[in-house]
Amino acid sequence: MTLLQDLRYAVRTLMRNPGFTAIGVLTLALGIGLNSAVFSAAEALLLRPLPGVRNSEELVQVYRSYTGSVDYGSSSVPHYLDLRKRMTDVFSGVATWTFVPLSVSAGGQNERVLAQLVSANLFSVLGVSAERGRVFVSAEDEGVGAHPVTVISHQAWTTRFGSDPQIVGRTIVLNGRTYTIVGVTPPDFRGPLPLAMPSLWIPLMQAGDTRPGEERTLENRGRNNMNVVARLAPGVSIEQARDRLTIVQSDLLKEFPDEYKRTGGLLVPQTESGIHPQFRNAQVGLTAMVMGVVALLLLIACVNVANLFLARARGRWREMSVRLSLGARRGRLVRQLLTESVLFSLLAGGTGLALAWIVIGMANRIRLPMDIQIDPNLRINATVLFFTMAVSLLTGIIFGLAPALQATRPSLIPALKGEAPTGGGKSRMSRGLVVAQLALSLTLLVVAGLFGRSLRNATTIDKGFNSDNLLTAGLDVGLQGYDRARGDQFFSRLKERLELLPNVRAVGYSDIIPLSLNSQQRGVTIPGYTAGENESMKVDYNIASPGYFEAMGIPIVAGRAFTARDDSAAPRVLVVNRQFAQRFWKGADPLGRIVRLGERDYTIVGMVPNGKYRTLGEDPLAYMYIPHAQMWVDYMTLFVRTAGDPLDVIPALRSEVAALDQNLPVSDLRTMNNALGTALLPARLTGAVIGIFGLLGLVLAAVGLYGVISYSVAQRTREIGIRVAVGAGYGQVLGLVMRQGMLLVAIGTVLGVTG
Repeated sequence: MTLLQDLRYAVRTLMRNPGFTAIGVLTLALGIGLNSAVFSAAEALLLRPLPGVRNSEELVQVYRSYTGSVDYGSSSVPHYLDLRKRMTDVFSGVATWTFVPLSVSAGGQNERVLAQLVSANLFSVLGVSAERGRVFVSAEDEGVGAHPVTVISHQAWTTRFGSDPQIVGRTIVLNGRTYTIVGVTPPDFRGPLPLAMPSLWIPLMQAGDTRPGEERTLENRGRNNMNVVARLAPGVSIEQARDRLTIVQSDLLKEFPDEYKRTGGLLVPQTESGIHPQFRNAQVGLTAMVMGVVALLLLIACVNVANLFLARARGRWREMSVRLSLGARRGRLVRQLLTESVLFSLLAGGTGLALAWIVIGMANRIRLPMDIQIDPNLRINATVLFFTMAVSLLTGIIFGLAPALQATRPSLIPALKGEAPTGGGKSRMSRGLVVAQLALSLTLLVVAGLFGRSLRNATTIDKGFNSDNLLTAGLDVGLQGYDRARGDQFFSRLKERLELLPNVRAVGYSDIIPLSLNSQQRGVTIPGYTAGENESMKVDYNIASPGYFEAMGIPIVAGRAFTARDDSAAPRVLVVNRQFAQRFWKGADPLGRIVRLGERDYTIVGMVPNGKYRTLGEDPLAYMYIPHAQMWVDYMTLFVRTAGDPLDVIPALRSEVAALDQNLPVSDLRTMNNALGTALLPARLTGAVIGIFGLLGLVLAAVGLYGVISYSVAQRTREIGIRVAVGAGYGQVLGLVMRQGMLLVAIGTVLGVTG
């Protein structure tokens, strides 16, 4: 009953001061809303269970580790089959999947989409049924190329097919082959990696339709391009499954020593695999940093609102004195005032949710400069609502407690006589809160400045290539069913045609864009070199065409670059970087040296400077380049160096591609500087967010400073009047007030910079 009385009284009090309530609610809503928005991102990336599946806590991701190179690596199809057969005592089901790009033709439209190649049991292992039709059945795990069927996502069904109720049984053309749609997944199912949602799924046995000759990888134990997900058997713990995996790895090492030497197995709970485990620690650190920043901003907002409540408490000194003199307990009054502050913070929390909803909507529309589009699917769910309510209650107590204690400790005799309170303690508290605001906001601004300086330093790092005036485009001839001879002819003719354009200086291809989060390795054997006990002999590499080094602005410091003579019939050659020579020959001249890749010998014909390949902050990596004609792949990235703005060449590039094949899509068309945004994106986002939050904090601190000085001047009106009456000038009075404000600014600045 007394709580209801307190609530009714709190509502009346807040409604009597609508201006005060609006300013305070908006100030606090800013801090709460930004905390909710950032927490929603953390919840989506790190905390949210895999959506649309049954009992996701029973799922685990299975990875292979490679000593000295990769901690969380992929698996081959034979390795997956071994796990499925040998771990039935700890797993009730094991499935495999990987992303593949496909060319989709339906309704007269061609489009390149992201799909998943999966074992037929993926949906049963995940516990997913079809919304319409069916998912894959066990028979579709047998017979290479015998099951041209597909399951499409709910999103693809609604956007591409207009929610056609007769969708099951319709046909579409994937990479030139007709497939039958057999089912539609539920709306909330996003696959085993929810950050990147595929448009459709095809059976593993159809691997040959994704790339010419890809069906051979179904039996290749060294082709590690698949991901493995498993469901724990009832009553089995993840520790038991890890112990069993260790035994299986040991057995496989005995049976296949070459393939399993220096490798291991890792089990990661699905609850920790919302993003790839390789990036989880970095994501946790980044999230913790941003959460700390918005927590500081919320603290600044709390300090500001606490100052507002202190100012209001000074106006209620007579009310509190009368109630105390009539026998009210101080604890009862404190509870009343805390009820007001908590109600105030809950109003701010509701307003903050509206702000968070706007910010989340903007974040969901961001499209990153990456080949695979990341969709974080941020939303305000029950977890975010609970977090917002908890934060609102906590902030209500934080900013309301000090004013409540101050307001319920008046000097009774002067108060009952109607004399104004001296306010020394309250004034000191207000000034202390303003100093705290300034210090916190300046700390944020300094951190933002450090991020900005780090970004400038990152952009000046020697990347090993020149990204200016460089255009990139993805060309996947495999999607059109090209064989090697036809693909070679296409790439060669397009290169010749582009080189004739007036503004083009050089043209080349490679299968990996530097600093794009993509990397690949091959095991090497160096005659005369003995590897250390834990040294991995896997080396990063890229496949490049003639003209690639010229297009990328990579100088040849020894030997030569690739030429058209380095074809499939010529002796096999390599170009390596300085670190490769330093690692294997102590920096001696590498030209003419032999490097064995698999069963073939390659001769080094050129050397280039060291560069940056995976990340800007990496240590020097040994790196090698292999001619495209001697290790052919059908998806290549085109690099066009221009004399001016590379974007001006886009119409001519599209025209030349269409002249050779009007059905071949050109993907990821952008400048190289734009492509490099992927490497700098986390730092850029963090720096921008911290900078914005720091400025917001400074604005809040300025508002708090204004409030304190304004109240101080109002309290000293009589004193100022007397000073003017006895001859004090305007400048003297202004200086008196400014000194008071600048002293607070100086103290806050010193504390902020120190922090």
